Amino acid sequence: MHGPCRRAASTFLASGASTLEVASSRSQASASVIFGHGLGDTPQGWLWQCQAWARELPWVRFVLPAAPVRPVTLNGGLPMPAWYDIYGLDNRLQEPATGAEESGALWTGLLEAEARAVGSPGRVVLAGFSQGGAMALFTALHLNRLPQLAGVLCMSGYLPNTAALASGSVPQKKCEVPVLLCHGQLDGMVKLEMARNTQAALQGMGVDRVDLREYENMGHEVCEDELDDVAEWLAKALPDIAT
Repeated sequence: MHGPCRRAASTFLASGASTLEVASSRSQASASVIFGHGLGDTPQGWLWQCQAWARELPWVRFVLPAAPVRPVTLNGGLPMPAWYDIYGLDNRLQEPATGAEESGALWTGLLEAEARAVGSPGRVVLAGFSQGGAMALFTALHLNRLPQLAGVLCMSGYLPNTAALASGSVPQKKCEVPVLLCHGQLDGMVKLEMARNTQAALQGMGVDRVDLREYENMGHEVCEDELDDVAEWLAKALPDIAT
């Protein structure tokens, strides 16, 4: 049985967003999750859920960066918060993801800051929903950060610009860092095929621990079962190390 689905917030705010933080309820966090919002959204759209996860995982802090505002070709050039430009809906993995390198610099800076705060990049998970999940994968794979991380979480997203990775820009050695892909079987915005192709692409690059979880009756949104699965996965990727 799958719990009721809830559509992910998308506020289409054009300005005024800034990075939000959800502090650990302990005096010192021992792990961190960097969570990126989707196209047209802001960190505020995911604050509610990161607060809920933080209550379940009191040793973890959450950092929610804000995407820059840029024209998006898919939406007729309308400026909106976007980690990179999107041209269409069909061939997401092959699009060049123009602008992702610049956004990746922001994600990398946050990763380095969080690694210092919690002691190691091995205590940091990169995560996100839709385009934010794509950025988590982009930062991990295109910017060669995956072997350092505790894990990567991509909800209703995909790995952008796989052609660049196929050219040999990622290490060919096996990687045991866990990757969780969550996707609705009825997603019409980012089709389930994109998640399945992402799993295949990652495994072809030597990323062994790629778990794809599909949810019935779920579109481009979230549901209770998925959110519970994510909390359980985060607890394993970022175990409590308090003595």
